[in-house]
Amino acid sequence: MRPRSSLAAVPFAFLLALSLAPAAAAQALLVPSQYPTIAAALAAAPANATVLVAPGTYAERLTWPAVDGIRLVGEQGAAATTIDGGAGGTVVAFGSGLTRATVLAGFTISNGFLGSSGRGAGISISGGSPTIRDCRITGNAIDGTTWNYGGGVYVSGGAANPLLQRNEIDGNELRNGSWNYGAGVHVASGARADLIGNHVHDNRNLSPAAVSGGRGHGGGVYVAGTALLASNLIAGNTNATTSWNYGGGVAVPSGGTATLHNNTIAGNVLTGGNWRYGGGVYVDGTANVTMRGNIVAANAGAGIYRSSTGTGIVDSDWDDVWNNSPDYSGVTPGGNSITLDPKFASATDYHLLPSSPCIDEVPNAHLLPVAAVDLDGNPRQIDGDLDGSGGDGARLDFGADEFAEARLAVIGSPQIGTTVVWSLAMPQPSLTWFAVALDTGNLLVEPYGNLLLGQSAFLVGLGATPAGFPFAIPNDPTLRAVLIHGQGLVLPLGGTAGQFTNLASLTTF
Repeated sequence: MRPRSSLAAVPFAFLLALSLAPAAAAQALLVPSQYPTIAAALAAAPANATVLVAPGTYAERLTWPAVDGIRLVGEQGAAATTIDGGAGGTVVAFGSGLTRATVLAGFTISNGFLGSSGRGAGISISGGSPTIRDCRITGNAIDGTTWNYGGGVYVSGGAANPLLQRNEIDGNELRNGSWNYGAGVHVASGARADLIGNHVHDNRNLSPAAVSGGRGHGGGVYVAGTALLASNLIAGNTNATTSWNYGGGVAVPSGGTATLHNNTIAGNVLTGGNWRYGGGVYVDGTANVTMRGNIVAANAGAGIYRSSTGTGIVDSDWDDVWNNSPDYSGVTPGGNSITLDPKFASATDYHLLPSSPCIDEVPNAHLLPVAAVDLDGNPRQIDGDLDGSGGDGARLDFGADEFAEARLAVIGSPQIGTTVVWSLAMPQPSLTWFAVALDTGNLLVEPYGNLLLGQSAFLVGLGATPAGFPFAIPNDPTLRAVLIHGQGLVLPLGGTAGQFTNLASLTTF
């Protein structure tokens, strides 16, 4: 192995000190060591404070204070920290006046429950624009005989424009209603939302035989307002009501506008009732939908369906729509779309195999800067098939997964004052380059792919794969809840091309 760079954590600590944003240096409120409940800490938190919550289950329902910039963070992530609503209402409710500087991250949000005309059993966002990331929103339900909206997340209000990023939204239900809209996520008319890199799966709209005229619209996501959906996996969602079942994965009703880039929409189901349209994507009335780089596969019901009675627009091109029943209805695919088996790793694993026809197929002009990473954190625009500048180079893949052989992982718990190891690996012998940064950019470096590290990038090490690069996190309290990003470049020995690895992010505590 080549000797690693002599650059150590001390100069990087200096870099961090120079680069920290003011919010990073704000005070931290600790739950439960300083405050017995999350609600008490939120009530005491000033703007730009960080509330750090130790692992455990907290039986609370939270109404966010009218203070912008508070970051509520589960110290060890969603697997270790749960906010349990006790089936007594919405688990977390956000009001107006909040920007994306307000952050909820690293929690399981569960056991929210509402009755008829309920809106948002797990999370309700009314007029605000918080960031919800790295959470699991699961096991929330609305059970009523009339209107049920947003079992997992409900977004409303003309000023609303939240970011939902890297969340798992699963197992949420709307049941027994005559109108069930958006079991996973509901974006109401007039509201906006960005959904980036989420796994939305196994959510259900349900009405039993006793409910006549039951409607199930948008088992996964329902967009009555305006939404950007990019790099999401929307799979295994179900509409099973007694009459109308529209949009197993995504439903966009009249008046809605949705932009779908590089999502995988697969295995969603419409069952029961008299009308079953759009197992993958349903477009109604005057809705306007743009689709680029998506995989829409194996949905029960048409892959992409546009209602013949409306004037809605579906602009679909550079999509792989395959094995649906049928693939298109009321939609003319663009000339660059394909209908080929995407070759998923398995029936339940939607990563692409090396032989997939979806690798390096979509022009880079369709990259959205806000969605510069895939579902796993890989950069978009990497040379998945390693054909270098002599082939198609670094182009986008179809679907939520950007295929890459090179992988970056983190070993250890990212606590301040401790050392973690960034591990780079690739199946074939390679030389490696690895750097870290506080911010991210978006720079295509042909033929290797997308360099996401920003201006503060700092070289940590060089070596040969498999390689591990120890990284000491300075013992500085101002680093609490600061994101540190890492990215590597691998160059196969004897090859002509390389790949950037995935971008891994640490949140320090």
